[in-house]
Amino acid sequence: MENMTRRDREKLLREEEIVSAAEKVFLEKGFEAASMDEIARAAQFTKRTLYQYFENKEDLYFAVVLKGFKKLFAYLAEAVDDKQCGFTRIEQTCRGYYRFFKENPDTFRTFSYWGHVKKKADAGSKKKYELAEFNNLMFKSVAGVIDEGKADGSIKPGLDSDKAAFSLVFMLTGFMNQLSATGENFTKHFSLDIEDFSAYSIDLMLETLKR
Repeated sequence: MENMTRRDREKLLREEEIVSAAEKVFLEKGFEAASMDEIARAAQFTKRTLYQYFENKEDLYFAVVLKGFKKLFAYLAEAVDDKQCGFTRIEQTCRGYYRFFKENPDTFRTFSYWGHVKKKADAGSKKKYELAEFNNLMFKSVAGVIDEGKADGSIKPGLDSDKAAFSLVFMLTGFMNQLSATGENFTKHFSLDIEDFSAYSIDLMLETLKR
């Protein structure tokens, strides 16, 4: 930001304020019920100003999710020790993802509409493309660590790294979505400790990779 002009800095700060306000409205109302009018009021800008930065509500939602993805990516970078073997780094990634979910439930909730909104958005949406590229980067990072684990002997050699990365992230995300929706009721009903149950479930997922 140091090399930016004052005008560019102000523009960036205004965009960040709009995204933060949109995140609050999406969390309170859900994507469908949220309106650009409500987001403009929450951000204390005119709706016309919002459209100077974002083409539509879908683009604004993608900006909110991208903000969350970047926060998650930075969180996982702190959780993973690059000096460890591939399997240990995958384990650290999974447990870090779970801790992120526990510590940032609102951010995690904003991810839940993505599949639905993606179908509605224009094919040429720049924000949709930017978000998809960042999402691909995260999957490739996981697949790359699986490749390294296969090379160092800590992960099963016959696995398809890309498919394994997709499956692991899908299973873990689905598990956390279920926890978010019904976790406390489920674990209380079956007299389970939620943290012990979560750790056990992650262990089961990881066992499919371990050599």
